Amino acid sequence: MNPKSISRRNFIKMSAIGAGCLYIAGCAGSPVSYHYILTPWEAEIVDALADQIIPPDEYAGGREAGVTNYIDKQLSGFFNEQAPMYKACLKALDETCKEVYGKEFTALDFDTQTEYLEDIQGGKYNSADWYGYTASSFFGTLRGHCMQGFYGSPRHGGNKNFVSYRMMKLDYPYLVGRNVH
Repeated sequence: MNPKSISRRNFIKMSAIGAGCLYIAGCAGSPVSYHYILTPWEAEIVDALADQIIPPDEYAGGREAGVTNYIDKQLSGFFNEQAPMYKACLKALDETCKEVYGKEFTALDFDTQTEYLEDIQGGKYNSADWYGYTASSFFGTLRGHCMQGFYGSPRHGGNKNFVSYRMMKLDYPYLVGRNVH
């Protein structure tokens, strides 16, 4: 193609395509996080914890209901004073899990995760170094946040697709008076 025969429009089009390709090539290796506070690694742990607290059955569990999204969104706003606790305790939870089981928490099977969390809830690891927090108090806070994220209004970041409303056979707030079930 002769450079003098390229129209201004084609030049702009080709430049935009080239810039887009360079952008995509540069982004290919970097993981994308859609969270405000939690890293992808922390979000993966919270997903597993959410499914332990609200296990999936015929309805979505905590992970699929967007509980992690709810927690992350609230940690960047209303729960912002608890963000340092989440950061420290998620790290401690995984470190303690590696010491006890030789694996990261997310690598454990569901039943072993349950056993580990029951020990945490029972206070077994409160003497361990949890960066100034106690394992049982973190678990209590996390459990409360998971329940809020699952049962609360979807506008706060959880309860994706009104899963808890469907589970409890409640009308969706914006559909009250309509027969859509």
